[in-house]
Amino acid sequence: MTQQLIEIAKVLHTPLRLNGKPGDKVLIMTDTQMDPLLWQGLTIAANSLGMHPMVTIMPARERHAADPDAAIIAASLDPSVDLVIYLTSTAMAHAPFNEAMVEAGKKFLLMEELTPAMLAPNGPAWADYGAINQLGLKIAKVFTEGDSCTVKCPNGTNLTVSIKGRPGRSIAGIPLALHPGKGGGAAFPDGEAHVCPVEETGEGIVVFDLTAHSVGALKEPIILTVEKGYVRKIEGGYQAAIWRDILKRVDDPLSYNCPAEVSIGLNPKVVPTGSMRTDKKMYGTSHIGVGDTVVLGGTCHAKLRLEGVIRHPEISVDGQLLTQGGRILLDD
Repeated sequence: MTQQLIEIAKVLHTPLRLNGKPGDKVLIMTDTQMDPLLWQGLTIAANSLGMHPMVTIMPARERHAADPDAAIIAASLDPSVDLVIYLTSTAMAHAPFNEAMVEAGKKFLLMEELTPAMLAPNGPAWADYGAINQLGLKIAKVFTEGDSCTVKCPNGTNLTVSIKGRPGRSIAGIPLALHPGKGGGAAFPDGEAHVCPVEETGEGIVVFDLTAHSVGALKEPIILTVEKGYVRKIEGGYQAAIWRDILKRVDDPLSYNCPAEVSIGLNPKVVPTGSMRTDKKMYGTSHIGVGDTVVLGGTCHAKLRLEGVIRHPEISVDGQLLTQGGRILLDD
């Protein structure tokens, strides 16, 4: 066993302890674009904790929010499986099968787009998740009690949306049921507080300037024009063109829903790498969602889910400023 594999297995004890217990059957769902060291490390970590790991490997999906193979869906929903880990190169949280997981009361752990580098010492996997959750709960309370949210930034972002009646959540590697009495899970590495806004209320401009799904680190900003809760225009360079092409190929009007999520990153250990798995968790950033909201408790059942990151957002709720210049103002 290599030293790198030993170190990977060591840090992966954290999400397994947070989300499982000895005796649990753990299904690790991965694909051919993921580094094998990751599922091997998870298997070693699970065995050492007295769990029963099982691994399924499939071809990588063509896009985010696409379902895994039918056989893997069936295995994930098997009543004997206690925890399903999404160790995939595309995001699965908003895939149709995940709705079935929630309805069936299943527990899942999101580790999409993970790389061995993210698990290196002093990286995002080594953050104080208890402290992250305490800060996340403060922000979630403001979201829950608020009526209107505004996201601004010197980069040109100026977006307003209603969040009235929508719960804020702290997402900090700890199991969370997104719907009362149903299934749910966590992510790893993690660290965000978010709210799912009211559909068809978004108005303004969103400028992603750090990272975005399907294109990675941004060479030029991706600029979204949002009217009546839908993206009406996508501008920028070749990466914006990739987004336009993805949405055109999906051919689903609901996939233009925006904002599908407003989130504040909480993890102080994140350094941008071009991967959404960690970049969107970076302390003081914000990621904005486009498309599906059903898993988060919304009403938009879209085929697609995309997200992008704003590095230095100024987020306010009912006039109370929460973030500015890379700082979280509730963090005392």
